[in-house]
Amino acid sequence: MHPILFHIGSFPVRAYGVMVVLGFALGMWRIITVCRYRMATEPEGSPRRVHPDTVMDTGLGLLFAGIIGARLLYVALDWKSYAANPLSILQIWSGGLSLHGSLLFGVLWLIYFCRRKRVSVLVVGDLAATCFAIAYAFGRIGCLLNGCCYGGICDLPWGVHFPDETHPGQLTPPSHPVQLYAFILHLAFFGLLALYERKKRRDGEIFYGYIALYGVYRYAMEHFRAGVTSTYLIPSLHLTDTHVISAIMVVGGIAGVLWLRKARKAYSDAVPMPFPFQKSGSPTLAKEV
Repeated sequence: MHPILFHIGSFPVRAYGVMVVLGFALGMWRIITVCRYRMATEPEGSPRRVHPDTVMDTGLGLLFAGIIGARLLYVALDWKSYAANPLSILQIWSGGLSLHGSLLFGVLWLIYFCRRKRVSVLVVGDLAATCFAIAYAFGRIGCLLNGCCYGGICDLPWGVHFPDETHPGQLTPPSHPVQLYAFILHLAFFGLLALYERKKRRDGEIFYGYIALYGVYRYAMEHFRAGVTSTYLIPSLHLTDTHVISAIMVVGGIAGVLWLRKARKAYSDAVPMPFPFQKSGSPTLAKEV
């Protein structure tokens, strides 16, 4: 593990924070690239014409809302560990973030900001989904370097010894590096979302699709983490509260996609964005199809 990358004077630069910021910056760079491309190619009046400055403001708000929400939900679910020392709530560098809380607060911020700026929540939600996927992938590498959020014991060749959260000063037996599983899966999710972005679709399908994908991923990962860094809700069924929340996300995401397909017409971008990051030469304006 390598929780502290280096020091600037006496100030420690922590791996988790660096990886979260790196992932966020990469995701925002792609969003801004897509927005600039659409500003040059989409016809006037298209809801997919969102100014890069708008998504930059949205993204910064999402970052802070996500961190606050992730920490608050984690603390709420494990309040006994923080009741004696409430100031420890602020020590997010020590680990302890719930991505379900991050998604919840992020979505609430997204709805508020888009309505205030009078831009399409569904369009910006689609952009945010791809950004979140890549940011989450890098954030999980931060978890690996920090030695938190590990999985249960395994006898696989890639099992890793982590600092034991229940026995300070000791290491765990070889355990599932679920952080790496998350990194790989979310890179795949990003690729799928970026590919679907080029297809004929309803605005919001990418957003709801990611909600469902995340729910499936998190439900599966809970089997590797239950009883280790998460708590059983019904031990006899090996069911945790995260299983329940993740299942709700899968149902909600699928329901959202089905609703959009029933209620809205599908459109293609005027000129599809090259996959996934590369710039094009001179995009020309085309009509919606």
